[in-house]
Amino acid sequence: MRLLQLTTVVGIAVTGIQARSPLATPDQRALDELAIDIYQENAFAVLKAEAKGAYKVAHGHPISDEASSSLDEAIEELTFSAVQKAVNTDPYYPKVYWYDSGPRSWFNLDVPGGRYSYDNPDCVYRTVPISSQVDYVVTGHRHAPGPSDVSFSLISDPNSQNTVSHLSGSDLVVNNDGSYIITINSTAADGQANHIHSTRLAKQLLIRNNLGDWQTEQPDKLTVKVVSDTEGHDPISRNQIIATSKWNLQESVADYGVGALGLKTMINKVNSLASPSQSSTLGTLTSQASSFGHYNLAADQALVATVTAGEADYFVFPATNPWMVSVDPGNNQVSLNNKQAVANANGTYTFVVSLADPGVYNWINTTGLHEGTIMVRWQGLDTSDSSSDSLSVVTQLVQLADLRSVLPKETRYVTAGERAAQVERRAEAHRSLTITI
Repeated sequence: MRLLQLTTVVGIAVTGIQARSPLATPDQRALDELAIDIYQENAFAVLKAEAKGAYKVAHGHPISDEASSSLDEAIEELTFSAVQKAVNTDPYYPKVYWYDSGPRSWFNLDVPGGRYSYDNPDCVYRTVPISSQVDYVVTGHRHAPGPSDVSFSLISDPNSQNTVSHLSGSDLVVNNDGSYIITINSTAADGQANHIHSTRLAKQLLIRNNLGDWQTEQPDKLTVKVVSDTEGHDPISRNQIIATSKWNLQESVADYGVGALGLKTMINKVNSLASPSQSSTLGTLTSQASSFGHYNLAADQALVATVTAGEADYFVFPATNPWMVSVDPGNNQVSLNNKQAVANANGTYTFVVSLADPGVYNWINTTGLHEGTIMVRWQGLDTSDSSSDSLSVVTQLVQLADLRSVLPKETRYVTAGERAAQVERRAEAHRSLTITI
């Protein structure tokens, strides 16, 4: 057991013992081990070069030495993510698999990072392979208070993530003891609670657990079971997994290089954010609105952004590197959500994006990077396009010396000691995700 001082961790008050992460399962370990093995065994050299070229074109010239220095690592994470998506694609032998996360050491494994296309530091992404020819039962257990936002989306493609069907957290029925059961099959719901209608287009169940308060919220514990006859179906082969990995990486070139980085992000004016909009493709959730942008800041500048949450249950403001990858989000305040940030008197939220710490509570740390990307997310929205009308984000480029003159008078400031404590709380909560004992 890992001994700690008396504290509250991931929603459970403990006395000297930190709880095992609900992500630390035997299936997770087995799939991580397989993904590492395939990733190390295959060079994927041609596809990596193609992805790197696409990212460069999407970014546009000139590309600074600073931006170039992190491109190879971003492509490596993109490659490992392609393998992670491939190892859990057998709908007759499904498992629940956590992916799209940073590097970690657990189960005596050194798992590489597999982040790509605006990984959200708040979000635990898990996937289950699906076939409309098979009936499934997903069993969950929630420790109060539970995640801030939960969604279960059937998608037709693991890369573009086109949504086929969706169960939102607000529609999920959870029993008093925290347990719940979700059925997935080709039968229409017809008012049935916790049922997701599968079609021939559905390939995966993508599960998002967004943690608002990292100190009190933890991901739901999840398992999946096949409840129909699957006799006669052999497990997918290693060669099939490798082929799928290559296909995933090939698709990622267009979906994330051309699409997310080029058409969604770099197309916008520098140091600005686009108006929020909803979509069901390129990794976005149907009940989510997004705003994309990129920044290029001098050491004495800051990008000030004021966000209106509107009807969203949850939103997050993150900064990522030039290639849409978070930079050590456990140890750096690179993102804040509506439970972590301090609101203005009128209910809006103002964030300061800068290299240097401005002493503002709602600081978004660029981790020393002058250039980077931003994808603001609002979730828990109605799936109609009009639900994003209540949302907004307004940006302003200012000199750090003039910062106080543009911030709301009620802005909360912090000392160096208070900042250190804020970041340490974040780091401790983030570490709890990977406790295996």
